[in-house]
Amino acid sequence: MAEMDTIGFIGIGKIGLPICAHLIKAGYRVLGYSRRAVTEFENSGGTPARSPEQIGAQANIVFACLPSDQALEEVMRGADGLICTAHPGQIVVELGSHPIRVKQRYIALLADKGAVFLDGEVSGTPGMVAERKGVIYLAGDQEAVNKIEPVIGAFADHMLYLGPFGAATKVKLINNLARPSSGFGHRGWPSGASRRNRDRRPPSHTIWRWPRNLPTRSAPQPRCSIA
Repeated sequence: MAEMDTIGFIGIGKIGLPICAHLIKAGYRVLGYSRRAVTEFENSGGTPARSPEQIGAQANIVFACLPSDQALEEVMRGADGLICTAHPGQIVVELGSHPIRVKQRYIALLADKGAVFLDGEVSGTPGMVAERKGVIYLAGDQEAVNKIEPVIGAFADHMLYLGPFGAATKVKLINNLARPSSGFGHRGWPSGASRRNRDRRPPSHTIWRWPRNLPTRSAPQPRCSIA
């Protein structure tokens, strides 16, 4: 990591704020945007942005964690939205929970600008994220995931790469609804992961690649609970 590399973050709420704090502590310049006051973000060393458009112009890696489909649409395609300044090589990750069909709307729009859109989810409470105990689910272009892996490692000890776009959303939904017999353990870990690896806190983050035989179950899509 080059010192003070800029990372964009849109949606600085209950999940986003501790993620930003970890990134700032790791030495990144975090350019953040939220429709609400960002005083705590600024106090932690973050740089407020005027709009998603400004973030898109300055950051090659952008995370978002937005509470609704409408908020995601406004951030992406609004008059001062992220797509206005999307550029080749940029990687955008939505960590909020939305139906897959909603997230898929933005794949081609960003690809037209040379950017990559990844499906992301956070498994864990805000407190767990603050303690680096949350698990980050990612799906989509694997090369892009590999590029942002060091950045993920700045705010989470564990990350799961799950395969094609949409797989992160599916696994988060299953994990939220699953009973113990469904194949998922506590704290967002699949039960196939050994107890040693689930309970161990390594000095650096761990990346897991999920097997192909994912369980399936349909249910209404949960929302990301953020401020």
